[in-house]
This record gives sequence, C-alpha cells and structure tokens, in this order.
Amino acid sequence: MNTEIPGLDKRTTYVILASSGLLILWSLGSSLLNSGPISASIITYFLYLFYWFYGFKFKNPLVIRLMVFGSIAGILELFTDHYLVSTIDSLVYPGDEPMVWSSPMYMPFAWSNVLVQLSFVGVLLTQKKGLLTASIILCIAGGMYIPLYEHLAKDAGWWWYHQNVTMIFNAPVYVIVCEGLISLSLPLLIYYSEHNKLQRTVYLGIVGGIWILASAYIAYTIAQ
Repeated sequence: MNTEIPGLDKRTTYVILASSGLLILWSLGSSLLNSGPISASIITYFLYLFYWFYGFKFKNPLVIRLMVFGSIAGILELFTDHYLVSTIDSLVYPGDEPMVWSSPMYMPFAWSNVLVQLSFVGVLLTQKKGLLTASIILCIAGGMYIPLYEHLAKDAGWWWYHQNVTMIFNAPVYVIVCEGLISLSLPLLIYYSEHNKLQRTVYLGIVGGIWILASAYIAYTIAQ
C-alpha cells in the first residue's frame, strides 16, 4: 500500500480489521452466553494492551498516535457516561464490577479501542475517498453499527438503557445519532493529527473527548 502516512500499511490494516472482527465475535459470544461484565473486561484489556504492544513492537507511528488520541478521549468519555447515567437517567450498568465514577473501570479503555478502530478506518477512507466523503461514510457506518452492538451488550449483561426514550431495538435513537456525530468527526481530527508532533494529538484527543460529550447532549436534545 503506497501512502504518505507513516504506519499505514497492509499488515497494520489487516491487524486492525481483524481485531475489529474479533471484538464483534466476542460480543456475539458474550451475548449468547450472557457472560456478564467480566467478558467485557477481558476483551477490552486484551485489545488495549495489544494495540500498544503492536505500535511499539513494529514502531508504527500511526497506531501509537491513534492510541494516544483514543486513550485521552476515552478518559474524558467518563464525563459523558456520568451524563447518561446520572443526569438523564438513561444508561444502566450492572454495578457488580469495579467502577470509576459512574462507569465500569474498563470503559475508558473500551472507548479507546473503538476509537482506534473507527479512526483507522477513517484514515483508510480519507486516503481513498477524500476527507468529506470519508467523514460522511464513517458517520453512516457508525450509526448503523450501534444498534447491533447495543443489542449484544444488553444480552451480554454489559449495559442497557431505560425504556424512557425512543428506541430502535435495544439502542436509543439519541445514542445512534450521538455515535454518528462522533464518527463524523474522526477523519477530520486524525487528519489534523497526522504529520504533526505528538503534542497535537494530545490536544486533539481532548477535543475528541469534549466532542463526545457535546454529541451526547446534542443528540439527546434532538432525538430523545
């Protein structure tokens, strides 16, 4: 794969896409077995550590950059979880697991993993289709993917939502809109991160975390 983006190569593409498939299969298996929060913790910590290992083992600057971005945004997502759990009383976690504020302890790492996967796809799409088209495609894909994942999460006993908002199966409409808005922003944020010092990625990770909260507020306001 010829590219001007350091770290964007065939091997890394296969690894990221395969790990995304693994997460889906693990979620499916967990839902069939109703395995509870422990299975969410296992796959989350495994993928998070694996991405760091891969980035440093193969000196892949793109994966490292995406991990920095995802980790910072994932930590800040705790504010969004608190908003969903305590402010609007929509999101529910089992509670019989280690918690940080209103979230399971694994949640910032889970968000980091998903942001890495989505952002990497955004980089691929930007290379092939351009920034605007990539943003639109990722927005639609993110919104379409969420109902399936939320359904699996509920059956797995990871989290679920009160039936006090408009729902599509087990996913609130506002969550689908929120995830679409988040996905929409990723190609642009990563585009401005590439070819710059890592310090800019830190700043953009903060922007990403703030946008996650803003997206939740906007989505809930217009689509509850």
